[in-house]
Amino acid sequence: MASLPGHVSAYIVAALACFDTPEQVANAVKQRYGLVLTRQRIEAWHPERRAGAKLGTRWRTMFYETRARLLAELDDIPIACQAYRLRMLDRVATQAEAMGNLLLAARIIEQAAREVGDVRLSDVRRTGKENTRGVHE
Repeated sequence: MASLPGHVSAYIVAALACFDTPEQVANAVKQRYGLVLTRQRIEAWHPERRAGAKLGTRWRTMFYETRARLLAELDDIPIACQAYRLRMLDRVATQAEAMGNLLLAARIIEQAAREVGDVRLSDVRRTGKENTRGVHE
């Protein structure tokens, strides 16, 4: 089994720590890095799975630190949590763009801007010009 570049390994560990399934991670690695990995190989990077029992200390530490940061950001209900919604919107926007549906991708980007509180969007729509003073009128 050939070893993976460090940045790919870090991506896999972080994605698993963020509760992505091995199948989701395998698809993302294929799309992002052009590497075809099986779900079983991805599972070897998950320290809480049997396949990941021999995972190195560096990766195990990264997994649990990433998971702790994510859980600190999550509310009790994932859909009510901004971090979860933004991750989901990012995945959907990427899929929409890949399918060539740029109108949908643009709408999703607007939704993400609303999620993070970009009030300039409503100013542009209402007045037809951007509010450059940064004050919501």
